[in-house]
Amino acid sequence: MEDEYLDLFTETHRKLHEEFTQCQNWEEVEVFLRKVEKLNESQENIEIPYYDMTVEEYCNKYGLVSLEEIMERHGIH
Repeated sequence: MEDEYLDLFTETHRKLHEEFTQCQNWEEVEVFLRKVEKLNESQENIEIPYYDMTVEEYCNKYGLVSLEEIMERHGIH
């Protein structure tokens, strides 16, 4: 199942995952975390796109199930 999640990662994230799993002790983890922090700081802010649609329209467009429908299926009112 882990492989399925790794397929969703970008190449950069896969490399970071591999590097993290190679850490042998807490000191190596701290060095890794500092590296990731510097990497995050160096990346420019990516603007989140604005979607001009309601949640219901979004669910219909992408075939998603609404929270109300899930609650109704499980008898939560």
